[in-house]
Amino acid sequence: MRTFADVERHLNSLINYESTTPLGGTRGQPKLEPVLCAADRLQLPLELPRCAHIAGTVGKGSTASMLDAILSRKFSTLTFTSPHLISVKERVKLNGELIPDEIWCEGFSCINSELARDPKIALTYFESVWVFYLWCAKRLKTQAHIVETGLGGSFDATNVLVNSVAVFTKIDLDHTHILGNTVEEIAKDKSGIINQGCVAVSAEQAEDVLRVLDEKAAMMNARVFAEGREFAIDAAMSFSFPSKEIHVDHLIWPLRGKFQAHNAATAIAAALKIDSSLSEEEIRDGLMSVRIDARQQSVKGHPNLWVDVAHNEISFAALAESLSSDTLFKRRIALIAMLKDKDAESSLVKLRGVVDEALVTEALSPRSRSAENMLDCAKRAGLSARIVKREEGYVEMLRLPSNTRGVVCGSFYLAGDFLRWLQDKE
Repeated sequence: MRTFADVERHLNSLINYESTTPLGGTRGQPKLEPVLCAADRLQLPLELPRCAHIAGTVGKGSTASMLDAILSRKFSTLTFTSPHLISVKERVKLNGELIPDEIWCEGFSCINSELARDPKIALTYFESVWVFYLWCAKRLKTQAHIVETGLGGSFDATNVLVNSVAVFTKIDLDHTHILGNTVEEIAKDKSGIINQGCVAVSAEQAEDVLRVLDEKAAMMNARVFAEGREFAIDAAMSFSFPSKEIHVDHLIWPLRGKFQAHNAATAIAAALKIDSSLSEEEIRDGLMSVRIDARQQSVKGHPNLWVDVAHNEISFAALAESLSSDTLFKRRIALIAMLKDKDAESSLVKLRGVVDEALVTEALSPRSRSAENMLDCAKRAGLSARIVKREEGYVEMLRLPSNTRGVVCGSFYLAGDFLRWLQDKE
């Protein structure tokens, strides 16, 4: 492949369950075999040095970025996340930066050429980018690795890794039609990333969730180090790991939201399990440098406007908390689109009494709820709402008066399209 556009054309020709139904349906069929066959064919490593494997309902991307920022102070660090906002390049980063186009071209030329020898190996969009990540780990000889699951854990395509540190962010209800109808069922699916004899690190969890993680760890001769039990972060942003006599004071990170403290604590604990010799300075400086888009992100030139990827009940609750504590504005307006597989009404009700008006629209995805359906959900949630066309909504958000806080939220697809629109506009 000569250009990155060739790579994009190839990827866009593949089955992409992210654009239709996630994973194409239920968890009845394991999804690991295609990646295992591809990795074997390409002789790619499944045991990566200093590897953290992250699963959870919310906070995976933020935790991955924080962990990347810490580890890359000391090691060349390769990170895999999903979905992307603007470009698929965002999914594979080296030390927090995009990988050059020539590496993408070289990687997919090699992968496609080798897999063409065995037509039985058919990868999806997600699986192809994940195999490219494994190829990069081998090609770039990276020293530390951070991998975010796509969906769930047990049958996620990333769950071919061995001897990794399992990292769990907050687990709650989401993708219930695939992962299960209770937090215990969802936790059981996500706990599948715990490797035999390895270590797991978890953010603060509900008691039922932590019990499931502990039970799976016991089965795998592993151990879970949990926030609130083995480590903690206090109101003064001081992290402590009492059993290891580790304390890091005066922590600062540029991400908004009280919930980010739990992500920071989890990232620090995971980093110390990967390398216990990390210094306080490396941890502190790493967190200060962390950057991630569309997490209550301010828009350049529009300080009263946020972009946020809140897309389920728990993330809407976190967004509502931040908006409620944001007392500088007289009014709050939200531009919202959500996907069909999300519980829109339960999510939107979190904004009741917090936003003065919801502008509902459609995300740029075949999985998007219609604007009419969004309007019904918003009204049932008790919000004052009206329908707008997507780009008309973008323009309206940019024209909000300075005494009004605006937020674009509800979906990675809406947030990404808005940021892309702004980029093109500039």
